[in-house]
Amino acid sequence: MVNVLLNYYNFDGEWARTRLEKYVKNKRVLIVPLAFRESQAWDEQSWQTVYGRNGEKYANIIAPFLAYGYKEKEIDWLNCYDSRNHVEQIQNATLLFFTGGMPEKAIRRMDELGITNAVKNFDGVLMGASAGAMLQLDVYHITPDEDYSHYEVCRGLSLVKGFDLEVHYLATDLQNECTKRAVSELGLPVYQMWHEGGLIVDGGAITVMGNVNYVSCK
Repeated sequence: MVNVLLNYYNFDGEWARTRLEKYVKNKRVLIVPLAFRESQAWDEQSWQTVYGRNGEKYANIIAPFLAYGYKEKEIDWLNCYDSRNHVEQIQNATLLFFTGGMPEKAIRRMDELGITNAVKNFDGVLMGASAGAMLQLDVYHITPDEDYSHYEVCRGLSLVKGFDLEVHYLATDLQNECTKRAVSELGLPVYQMWHEGGLIVDGGAITVMGNVNYVSCK
């Protein structure tokens, strides 16, 4: 498995494209939107208003794939409210893309759908933006924002180990304080990823793309 950790759906930018192109092009893409809030999607109809063809987030999510030469009909979606075999969808894909939102909700829904093992055993390129990046980690911290009232530490899927992330980094005092706390408490370095920033983890080698700060635990 190759892991790609991003902030947003902007990985078609020049800051990432030269390094990512070989991992992104000519794949069987499956979008996995599971990190949504309960108030956003609670049944098939509401899911479609967010992620369906004319949904709120649809265009932004598929835009970078279109820039890499994909056609819309070539991009598959995992809809947790439909009756398709979701394990088969994962097994038939060669690139999984986990969307943003709240990582613990995505992990819980994977368990509920019975697809966690399929994701952990996936032998392809696994990409994620924001929450979709955090959930790939062994352990990650939460920096308070509109969704989270306090700092906390959570367990991820343990697909990537040895570091933590500060996503959507803007060099705020709160982000820097949470980074410092995570470094101290977890004993791990933290990559602070600005908007145009991301990481590729391939065979244990980490490639930094764009604007990323590295905060050592030593």
